[in-house]
Amino acid sequence: MQKITLLYGLLLAPFLCSCYEDEGNYDYYEINEIEVENMLSNYAVDVDDSLIITPIVKGTLYSDTARFTYKWEIGGTTVGEQHDLRIQVDMVPGFKYSRLVVTDKETNVKKFHEFGVNVSSSTAGDLIMVLSKYQGRAELSYLRLDKPANWAVNYFQNRYETSLGDNPQQLAICYTESARNTPFVNRYGRVMVLADNRVNLIDKSSLMPDSITPYLTVDAYLQLVAYPKPEGENYKSEFVQEVIYLWRFVTYGAQQMNHFMEISAGRLFTAYSLAPSNWTAGYTYDGASPYSKGYLSPFGYWDDMSDTPHDNNLQAGYSIGDFIVFDKNNGRFASASAYGSISSIKEEDVKAFPGYTLLWGAATNRPNNTSIAVLCSGNQCRLVMLQNGKDSDNRDTKKLVGEIGGGSVMTDRSRFYMMKYNDNLFFSSGNAVYRYNIMDISSGTAPAERNKVFDLTQLGYDSNAVITDICVSRTEKTMLVGVSRYGNDAEAMGEEAKGDILYFDLDKGAGTLQYNEAKSSRGVAGIPVDVEIKYQTHYRNGEDVYGVLKDNI
Repeated sequence: MQKITLLYGLLLAPFLCSCYEDEGNYDYYEINEIEVENMLSNYAVDVDDSLIITPIVKGTLYSDTARFTYKWEIGGTTVGEQHDLRIQVDMVPGFKYSRLVVTDKETNVKKFHEFGVNVSSSTAGDLIMVLSKYQGRAELSYLRLDKPANWAVNYFQNRYETSLGDNPQQLAICYTESARNTPFVNRYGRVMVLADNRVNLIDKSSLMPDSITPYLTVDAYLQLVAYPKPEGENYKSEFVQEVIYLWRFVTYGAQQMNHFMEISAGRLFTAYSLAPSNWTAGYTYDGASPYSKGYLSPFGYWDDMSDTPHDNNLQAGYSIGDFIVFDKNNGRFASASAYGSISSIKEEDVKAFPGYTLLWGAATNRPNNTSIAVLCSGNQCRLVMLQNGKDSDNRDTKKLVGEIGGGSVMTDRSRFYMMKYNDNLFFSSGNAVYRYNIMDISSGTAPAERNKVFDLTQLGYDSNAVITDICVSRTEKTMLVGVSRYGNDAEAMGEEAKGDILYFDLDKGAGTLQYNEAKSSRGVAGIPVDVEIKYQTHYRNGEDVYGVLKDNI
C-alpha cells in the first residue's frame, strides 16, 4: 500500500509543477547589435602602396562611434585601432585573411567583420633601388616608377626578418631569365646584393630572398662543369657583373646570351649562357692572375660596349670586347676573354703601376676598344687609357695610349660614369659632381675645380652632406645622385633616414645637368652605397627592338 501511494505521488508531481505560476520580477534588455557597411569582401593592393578603408559602423540601438573600439587585423597582425584604416602595406606578397573587430565598450558585445587582402608585388616593374648602410647593417630602399608612389624606406630586414649583412658593397641587377632556377638566374631575373663578401640572391620581380638558394657560393660553379673543377678554396665574393651581349627576338620568344663575371678572393669566375628556356652554363673557369703571386682587384670591365646592328631577327645587343682586370699585387693590367682565360700584357705595351689598385673602368666611344680606367693608391688617383694594339711579335694585345693624375679633385671615394656616345666622364668628389673630357688626357690636362658642374651647397646642403654615388639611366637623360647627411656617423645610427636621392635632367649632348627638385627625394635611405635603376626588361638604351622608348625615367 505504501509503494502504491508513493508511486501516485511521483506521477502527480509534474502536474502540480505545471500549475505553479512564476511571479518573479525579470528585466529584459535589447542588445545593441553592431553592423558594418561600406566594406568590400576582398581588397587588392600592392606592397608599399596605401590601403585605406572607411567603414560605416552602425548599432541597432545607437550609432555613437565613441562607444565602440576598433581593431584591424591583417594576416593575424593588428595593423590599426582607429575607425578608419590608413596604412602603408609593408608586408610579404600573398593573400591575407583579415577582419575588423568592433567592440561595444559598455556591453562588450563584439562584431567580427571578415574580409581578404591580396597583396601583390609592387616591384614587378622599373624601380630606383638603393643599397645603403643603416643602423649598422646593409639595407634596401626602392621607389616604383610606373605610377606615383612612396619610397619603401630601409624595408628589407623588417619585412623578411633576415639580414643582408653588415657591410654593404654592391648592388647588381641581372636580367637573364630562365624557366629553370639556378643560383645565377630565375624566372624573372635576379637582384644580387653583395655584403660582407657574400652575394644575397633576390627575385628581381618580387624582391623576395631566394628561399632555396639564398646565397651565391662556389658550388654554383662546381656543379656546372665536370672538368676542370674551379678552385673553390678561399672563395670570397668581391665583385659581380652581368652583361647581356645579345637580345634577339625570334619566333619562339626572346633569346638572351650573357656573360656573368665574378671576382672572388682575387680570382676570376665566369659563366655564360644561351637562353630562353633553360639557363645553361656553357663553360665556367676559375681564373688566377697570370702574374706571380697575383691578386685581382675587386673590379673589372668590358672594353667595348658598342651597339650591334639590328638584323632580320631584331637583334639588340653589344660588342663587348675583352674583360679588363688588374693585379694589385703586381700593379699590372691583364685581359680576360669572355670565357675566363686571362692573358698577361707585356710591360713594354702597358707599364706596371706598383702600389695601385683598380677602382673603376669602362669602355668609351673611341675606336679600337679604347677604354678608361681609374687606378688609386691611397687617396691618389690616376686616369689610364688603353686600346687594342699589336705587340712586338705581332700578336693582339692592349696598349697604353694615355695617362694622367687625377688632380686634387679625384679620390678613392669618387664614383664614375662614362658617357656612351661622347667623351664626357662624370665623377663625384666630396660634395660635388665633375665633368671631364677624356681627350684632355692627351694634352696633359688633369681634372680640376674648373670641371665642377655643381656642389651640394648650391642646393641648400651644409658641410655634413657628401655625395656617395651617381647613377645614369640607360637613356642617358637622367642622373641620380646619392647623398648622405650623416656626417661622421659611418654606421648611420638613429631612426631618421638621412640618405637622399637627387634627380637631375641630363643633356647628354651638351653634358649639362639641371636639378629637378620635384622628382628628388630626401630621407629615403641610410647612407647610399650603390644606387641602381632596376628595369624589369632589358632594352638597349631604353628602346625596344622597334625603336620605341620604354623607360619611365
